[in-house]
Amino acid sequence: MKALSHRLSRSQALKAGCLASVAMLSLSASGAAFAQVAEAPVAGAPGDTADVAAANTEQQNSANASDSGEILVTARREAENLQDVPVSIQVVTGDRLQKLAITSVEEVSKLAPGLTLVNAGSSTSVTLRGVTWQPGSGTPATPIYFNEVPFDPGNTIVSLFDVGQIEVLRGPQGTTRGAPSISGAVTISTRKPDLDEFGGYIQGLYGQGDHTDFQGAINVPVIKDVLAFRFAANIEDSDATRIYSVQPGAPDPKLRDRTYRATVLFKPTDTLSLQAMYQRRKTLSLLYSQVAGPGSPGRAAVRGFSPLQPAGFNGPALDANDRRSVQDLPSNLPQHLDLLTVNASWEVAGHTLSYNYGRQFNRSGPNFNATDTLNALPGFETGTIPDATPGGVPLFRTHEIRISSLQDENRPFEYDIGWFSRRSGTTGTFTNFNSPTYLTGAFGNPILDGPGAVTTPNPRYVLNSSTNINISQVFDSFYGNLKFHIDERTELTGGVAILRDRTAVSQDIRTFAAFQAVVDPRLPSRLACPAVAPGAIASPVYTSGVVCEVPIPDGFRNARQADNNKNTDSIYNISLSHKFTDDFLAYATHGTSFRTGFPAVNNFGLPNSLVSPDPETAKSYEIGAKAEFGRRLRISAAIFQLDYKGQLTTFEGVPFFSSTSLRVARTNLAFFRNVDARVRGAEVEIAARPIDGLSLGANFSYSKIKSQGGAGPCDNGTVTAANPNGDLSTANPVDFCPIAKGVVLNTQAPFQATFNGGYEVAVTDYLGGYVRFNVSYQGKNPNFGNFPTTVGATRTFRKVGDYAIVDLFAGLTGDKSGWEIGAYAKNVFDKVVEQSRLRAVNVYPNFAAATGYDVVRTTRPREIGVTARYAFGSK
Repeated sequence: MKALSHRLSRSQALKAGCLASVAMLSLSASGAAFAQVAEAPVAGAPGDTADVAAANTEQQNSANASDSGEILVTARREAENLQDVPVSIQVVTGDRLQKLAITSVEEVSKLAPGLTLVNAGSSTSVTLRGVTWQPGSGTPATPIYFNEVPFDPGNTIVSLFDVGQIEVLRGPQGTTRGAPSISGAVTISTRKPDLDEFGGYIQGLYGQGDHTDFQGAINVPVIKDVLAFRFAANIEDSDATRIYSVQPGAPDPKLRDRTYRATVLFKPTDTLSLQAMYQRRKTLSLLYSQVAGPGSPGRAAVRGFSPLQPAGFNGPALDANDRRSVQDLPSNLPQHLDLLTVNASWEVAGHTLSYNYGRQFNRSGPNFNATDTLNALPGFETGTIPDATPGGVPLFRTHEIRISSLQDENRPFEYDIGWFSRRSGTTGTFTNFNSPTYLTGAFGNPILDGPGAVTTPNPRYVLNSSTNINISQVFDSFYGNLKFHIDERTELTGGVAILRDRTAVSQDIRTFAAFQAVVDPRLPSRLACPAVAPGAIASPVYTSGVVCEVPIPDGFRNARQADNNKNTDSIYNISLSHKFTDDFLAYATHGTSFRTGFPAVNNFGLPNSLVSPDPETAKSYEIGAKAEFGRRLRISAAIFQLDYKGQLTTFEGVPFFSSTSLRVARTNLAFFRNVDARVRGAEVEIAARPIDGLSLGANFSYSKIKSQGGAGPCDNGTVTAANPNGDLSTANPVDFCPIAKGVVLNTQAPFQATFNGGYEVAVTDYLGGYVRFNVSYQGKNPNFGNFPTTVGATRTFRKVGDYAIVDLFAGLTGDKSGWEIGAYAKNVFDKVVEQSRLRAVNVYPNFAAATGYDVVRTTRPREIGVTARYAFGSK
C-alpha cells in the first residue's frame, strides 16, 4: 500500500491503529474470496457533491467510459466513489443486467448473495441479511427505492428494463433515507434522458417456456443541454413459473407484461434540474400452485353417513421434481399499476435543496384466486369467482424534502436535514373479499355423492359472506445527519430520525342466510328431522336417506375488527471511517431501527389478543474495510450483528380456533408475532481483472438468525384429519410452543455465494466475442416456519440442502456498429430444489378425505435461449 502522504500525530496514530485492527478483523473474519470485476467505471472525483439526479446520469453513461475501475454510488444521497463510502454496497449496472439476460428483479438475487427477492403476489418476499419481509407484516424491513421513491416492494419486484444502476445497500438506512431499515435497502434507478445526443436501442430475447422479451428506448434531446425526453418500453410473455396442471384441458400458466415509460429531464441552469417519470404497467398472470405428495389416501364408506372415496381421487402421486399442480384452473391475477416519480434539485446559497415525490396508482381489477389448490373437489374451482375486488384506487403517495450543505474547504463538516412522508390507503378505499363457505349438501347428497360427483354447488347450501378490509397508514420521518471531517482521511458521521407511524385497519364481515345439511342415520325417518336441532326440517333437495337441514340466519357470523395503532420513536446512526492510504478504508458503524407491524387481516375469527403484534426494534453493529490493489483487484468486507427486540416473524399455516366459523382454520401469511432474535454475519466482495478482457469475481454472504428464547404460535400436531379441532377451542384458540434460545430462525440459506466472470476478445477490428458465467450457490437452509413436524416433544422443520445454479452465456459483438447476438442457458443442469413446503388447508373438509399434498415452491427450470441487441447514439 502507498505510504501516508502526511504525518500522524500521536492521537491520530492511536486512532489509526484502532481502525486498522477493526479492518484486519473484518477481513480475516470474512474469509478468502475470489473476484468480481467492477462493471461500471466512472469518471469523477471521489466525494463529488453533485445531486442524485446528476449522479444517476453519470452512472448510466459510465458503463463504456474507461477502465478506471471507479464506480459512482449514491448510497449517502450524494455522488461518491464506491471505495470511499463506509457502507457495505453491491452495485449491479444496467449493462450487467443486459449481459446476463436478466429481465426480472427476482434474478438480481443471483448477483447479490444475501438478497432474496421473490415475486409471488401475496407471497412476495424480500430478504436481506437474513431478515425477511412479506406483505401484511407492516413497514418493509428492506425498502426498495425506485428513482428515490420507496414504493410497495410487491410493485417493484417486477420486470427490469432500461435500468441505469441497482445498488444493494446493507446496514442501517433510517437516518439517510426516509424509510427506516436496519438490514438495508435496494435502490433502482432507471436510465435518464441524455441532454446532448440522440440515440436508443432495441433488444430481444427468446427462450424456453415461450419466453419472449422485447425492450427498447429512444432518447431525444429537444433543447441541447437543457431539455430531453426518453421513451422506453418492455413487452414480455412467457409460461410464467412453468408449473403446469395435471388436469386434462387445463390452460397453460401465463405471464403477459406490458410496461411503458416516459421520462423528461429539464435543466435550465447548471444548478437547477427537474426530472419526471411516468410508468404504466399492465400484467396478467395465470398461475398454478405447485404441490407434492402421494395424493389422497381416500376414505372407506360409512353406511348412512358418506360414500366410498377412493385413494388418489384428487390426483396422482407427485414430487417436487415433477413441477406440477392438481388445480382445475389457475389463479387469474390481473394488475394495472402506474408509477409517477418526480426528482428536483436546486443548488442555492451553498446548499442543495432536493424534492422527491412518488405516486402509485393501482387500477387493478378483481383477482380470481383458485382456492382448491389440493383438488379436494375434482372438477370444481372457485377461480371463476372474483374473491378480491378493489373498491377504488388506493392512495400511495410519498414526499421527501431535503436540504444538504455543499462542501466548503473552510468548513470541516457538512449536514443535511429532511422530512419524509408516506400516505397509503384512505377512508373510502377498500378491498372486498367474497368468501363463500360450502356447507354439507352443496355438492350433492352427503350419503351418496363423493368428491367430484357434483361440480355445480347448490346455492341453498352455500353460506355467502362479504368482507371489506380497509388499511391506511400515515408515516412521517424527520431526520438530520452530520458529516464531520476530523482530518483529511478521517470522517465521523451521525444521524437522528424521529418517526411517527399511524396505522388503521378495519374489517367488516357480513354473512347471509343459508342451510346446512345434516345426516343422522339413527333417525327412523325424515319426519324426525325436527329432533336434530331447533328449526331443522327434512331436506327438500335430497330425499334419498335421512337428510335434514338446519337454517342459518342472515348475519349469523357477522364480525367487525377495528384497530388504530399509533407509535412514535427515534432512531440514530453513527459511523467512524479512516483512509489509511488512498486505497484502503476501514470503518465502524452502529445504528438502531424501529418498525411497526400491521394488524393481521383476512385471518377471520382470530382472537383479538393476537391481532396486532408489538413494534419491532433493533440495534446494528458493523465493522468493515475496503481495499484496492491498483486497478486489477478490489476487496470489500464487513462483519455485523443485529439485535432484535420483538422481531416481526411470520407464522403462516398455524392452526387456530376461529370465533367466526367455530372450527379450526389456519393463519395466512399476514399473521405475524414478535420473537427476540440475534443476527450475526459477514459479507465479502472481491473484484479482479487479472488480464485484459478477463474478469473473474465472487461474493459471499453469511447471515444466521438465532432465537434469544421465548415462545411462538405453532402446530403441535394435534390437529389431524381424524381430530380436526385437535386441542383447540374458544378457551385455547392457538397453541404456543417454546422457541429455545439458539434455535436458527432463517427462512433462507444463511450462507450464500456467487461466482461470475467473463472473457471478451476482439476477433477483428469490427468483430468481438464473449463468454460469461454466473454461479449462484445456496448453502443449507433451515427453512424456519416451513412445514413444521412434531415427533414426541421435538419440533423440527423441513430443511433444504445446499445447491448451485449455473448460468452460461456466449456471443458475438460488433464493437463499432452497436450490435450483439448471443445465446444463454440459465440453470444449465436443470437443478430442481424444493425451497419451501407448507401444509395446505383442505378448504372442503366436509366433502373430502385428507388430500395428501403439500404446497411447495421450487427453483425455476432450465431456460435456453437467444438474445439480440442493437444500440446507436447515446443508447
